[in-house]
Amino acid sequence: MTVKQVIALDGPSGVGKSTIAKRLAQELGWTHLDTGALYRAITHAWLEAGADPSWLDQPEWLQSLQVSYQLGKTQLNGRDVSKAIRSQNVTEQVSFVSSHAAVRQQLTAIQRDLAAKGKMILDGRDIGTVVVPDAFLKVFMLASVDERAKRRWLQLGGDQQGQSLASIRAAVADRDHQDETRALAPLKPASDAWILDTDPLSIDQVVAAIMQEVHRRLEACPSSAS
Repeated sequence: MTVKQVIALDGPSGVGKSTIAKRLAQELGWTHLDTGALYRAITHAWLEAGADPSWLDQPEWLQSLQVSYQLGKTQLNGRDVSKAIRSQNVTEQVSFVSSHAAVRQQLTAIQRDLAAKGKMILDGRDIGTVVVPDAFLKVFMLASVDERAKRRWLQLGGDQQGQSLASIRAAVADRDHQDETRALAPLKPASDAWILDTDPLSIDQVVAAIMQEVHRRLEACPSSAS
């Protein structure tokens, strides 16, 4: 695996990982993989099929699902589910689904195969700790629950979507608890991750800060650019 050409971008729900990863991919000319979209696609399929918890422990059922992510589009069995996987139902259940070993095993294998191609930016919750632990750069993005709730609320269109800021804040806090306390691949920064507090920063400032760190590391180790 050409891990020297992989950037791992981890952090909690609503911190802006995918937005930043897309911008970084544009700046570097690399490919972005939103790993959370893969877990959401599995969750969407599970809910559509009837949400039997036992299916999540059955490799046969999981292997019947063809999940892919290309050019910002999430495909499930040949269908574009990019919008469907952002529903509130999926958001509420994805942490539960992703806590199952069979689910993580299947999707981790897909993510590693893609990362092996190099020049990849992967964002998720366990990229630097589990998926690509020897990535060229591991960034762990932080932001307060209040800030992340506000970002998500604005992303959803504010009051126009009928969801209060308070309800979104509660959902974000609950997702944090689930992600941080699950037994399998809990949310935490890698021991050598670069911690970036995004609370006081704009999107442009976050991108600029990470790009500065990328260039610093490339200058320190020129072979990483190849």
